[in-house]
Amino acid sequence: MKFFENLKIKQKLLTCFILFAVVTAVVGGFGIYTMNGINNQSKNMYYDNLLPSQKLANIQATLGEIRANQLLALYERNPGTLQTRLDVINAESEENNTLLKEYETNIRNEEDRALFATLTESVATYRDIRNQNIDLLKNGKYDQALAEINQVTQAREAVDQDLEALITYNTTLAEEILNQNTASFQTQSTIMIIFIMIGIALAVGLGLMVANMISKPLQRMVEAAEAIADGNLNVMIKIDGRDEVGELGLAFEKMTGHINEIMTNIDSAAEQVAAGSKQIADSSIGLSQGATEQASSIEQLTASIEEISSQTRINADNANEANELAEITKENAELGNSEMKLMLQSMEEINESSSNISKIIKVIDEIAFQTNILALNAAVEAARARQHGKGFAVVAEEVRNLAARSADAAKETTRMIEGSIKKVDDGRKIASKTADALDKIVGNVAKVSDIVGNIASASNEQAIGISQINQGIMQVSEVVQVNSATSEESASASEELSSQAELLREQAAWFQLKNIGNFNHNARENQSSDRFDPPRGNQQQSRRGKRGNQTEGKAPIPKVTRIALSDNEFGKY
Repeated sequence: MKFFENLKIKQKLLTCFILFAVVTAVVGGFGIYTMNGINNQSKNMYYDNLLPSQKLANIQATLGEIRANQLLALYERNPGTLQTRLDVINAESEENNTLLKEYETNIRNEEDRALFATLTESVATYRDIRNQNIDLLKNGKYDQALAEINQVTQAREAVDQDLEALITYNTTLAEEILNQNTASFQTQSTIMIIFIMIGIALAVGLGLMVANMISKPLQRMVEAAEAIADGNLNVMIKIDGRDEVGELGLAFEKMTGHINEIMTNIDSAAEQVAAGSKQIADSSIGLSQGATEQASSIEQLTASIEEISSQTRINADNANEANELAEITKENAELGNSEMKLMLQSMEEINESSSNISKIIKVIDEIAFQTNILALNAAVEAARARQHGKGFAVVAEEVRNLAARSADAAKETTRMIEGSIKKVDDGRKIASKTADALDKIVGNVAKVSDIVGNIASASNEQAIGISQINQGIMQVSEVVQVNSATSEESASASEELSSQAELLREQAAWFQLKNIGNFNHNARENQSSDRFDPPRGNQQQSRRGKRGNQTEGKAPIPKVTRIALSDNEFGKY
């Protein structure tokens, strides 16, 4: 029994079902065996008694048909129908012999064999006497046949008596088998009823036993759960079984131990929360005072930052204006430098043109020299021609004079062009130096423009930074003001938390706890297991008005506003 109690619920149920299945199989098998026996006996009765009785009845019918046709042939005395009657008699006689042979094959015992032997003898005697009488009919000796018909009748009656004996024997055997089947049925029915009653008793017994093994531990657990629901955690659940219910009981007892420990910790934590909330309230009051002083200091700092911001904004505006002037100067210097470069380029081109003119003048000088030589040659030729060459001499003289004047003019022009080339070269050098100076001026102006631009950018950034600082100071001022208000709210919330901690202690005191360590729960152990009804003074009535209706018999759970102090929440201030 202890082993069965330690089985799992599934194994217990499977054991019961298997046992029921075995009982059902035994009852069913026994019933099948019984019905098979009755079926076999019924078959034997049919083949060994009913069919043989039917064959004997058929033999009686054939013998009756033979007797009727023989009497008809005797009394008709009609040779025309005689052969027909004889054919019927022969056919019935053959059928009679066939039935006797079939019956002989079904003989099962010696008594039946003996009765059948008697029947075959009487049938043979009857057949001989009948055949003798039929021979008289064939020969037309109707009177003699009629006189001897009584012998045929006596032989026929002997056959009927033997047939009745066999029929009575088979009927008696059938009745015996029927009685045996009836008795067997009653016996087997009684046995099956006994098995069924045993199965029912086992089913009910095992069912009640398994039900008690499951329901009684569950009932104890329900009682323990009701006690826990009433606040009594000092309960013991003793379940000896190792099935699922036993494991549930162990888990239930473990759960009550954990709840008891948790409630003990809650009570201790409530005390610590009450003390901590008082400290938080005191700290919040000090924090509120400090925040107020800090707000005053920040207001003064804000005024100073505002003044610095105004001066910085003016400096930034001046720097921006200087930057604009430097940009204009830089553009003008770059424009003058480009114009100077164009002038240098033009002077280079003039210098090149002067060089070309000098070359042309040299060519003119050479032409004048050649013309002078040609004029001298013409004069010589004119002198040779004397009177005929006078006119030509005058022309040659004029040409020579013109060549001389052209040579003088070319020399003067060459001298002047060389002077111009020298002056142009001096001007080019001066312009080149001026262009170099302008390049340096442009570079310096660009540097000055960049420096002024950087100063302006830095001034703007400084102004933006000071503006952001000012904005940050304003936000800090707002945060300080919010902190001041939050500190006051924290002080109020701490007082509320202290009252709720006290209320939590009262709720924890409703539970009857087990003694854990050195923790003193004597006050709780002296309390009854009735549901604790917390006091409802004006303070609790006001809380309940704020938070809605509370469940009767249970302390209200306050919904304190949560003050977020994370960086993300702080950024909102």
